[in-house]
Amino acid sequence: MIRKFIAGLALAAATFAPGFTPSAQAETYPERPITVIVPFGAGGEADIVGRLLATEMSKILGQNVAVQNIVGASGLNGMNAVATAKPDGYTLGFCPSAPLAIHPHMRKLPYSIDTFNIIGRAVNAPYYIVTPKSAPWNNTEELIKAVKADPSKFFWASAGAGSVPFLAELAFFKQYGMPSTNHVPFNGDADAFQALAGNRAQLYATTAGTIKNFEVKPLVLLNTERDPAFPDCPTSKEEGKDLVISQWTCLFAPKNVPADVIATLSAAMKQACESPAFAEALEKLGLAPGYLNTADTLAFIQKESDRNKALLMSLAGK
Repeated sequence: MIRKFIAGLALAAATFAPGFTPSAQAETYPERPITVIVPFGAGGEADIVGRLLATEMSKILGQNVAVQNIVGASGLNGMNAVATAKPDGYTLGFCPSAPLAIHPHMRKLPYSIDTFNIIGRAVNAPYYIVTPKSAPWNNTEELIKAVKADPSKFFWASAGAGSVPFLAELAFFKQYGMPSTNHVPFNGDADAFQALAGNRAQLYATTAGTIKNFEVKPLVLLNTERDPAFPDCPTSKEEGKDLVISQWTCLFAPKNVPADVIATLSAAMKQACESPAFAEALEKLGLAPGYLNTADTLAFIQKESDRNKALLMSLAGK
């Protein structure tokens, strides 16, 4: 299932000296609207959070910051669009963890972390294993019993092979001793939830932010502590499992964008993520800001990448 792993991500953080002298470009940047490419479909968490962040950054920068969804190939099309964009600060990317911390361990890619200027992390949210509200099972024990009784009738959705839901569900199956049965990949959260609503799939992994918007119920939270958004949902730790997986989103730019333009974007992102409006909008979705600056985001991605590589190798029996 898991292809031969390639070398881990090599991370390089750009260093910005305090008190730098702005270039002529930075003094006037931005002069026109900024496009933020999300490599997954509209309605998913990366899309929703990306649009909220873009709204706040528009206010701060004085120019429209707009999300554009470029989907396909499990995020590759959108990531490539950012990687090959003109490095002028007017095309950015906003993605969940998979394209940067999972996919490089599964296949050869035309990009790496070094292809981009990482600007910062916006949100970090633990994953739930969810099922349709109409499903007869209400906990993991009942779910596993039903699946083992007739695996052929059980389908699990993902946002594509190599996505975080894909990884979270495979890890869940392994830790809980459950057959992985039939995998149905989609382009993102929205399509996967439609499949659950139509009973074309019976299991998915997602965060609190999307659970509230769809007719699903959480069975277990893949974390060490319960989430106030769903306080009655047990954690994997409570069920005796060493399984913690989260979804995070980060803002990035093509390589070679001028350092002072990146600094302008970094400052705007920090201000946006720390704004009451952003926090309030996320709270309505069951999420909370999880801002990290460039250096801390790079270190965080490296840690996540190492963890995911080990998990994938374990799942592959290596």
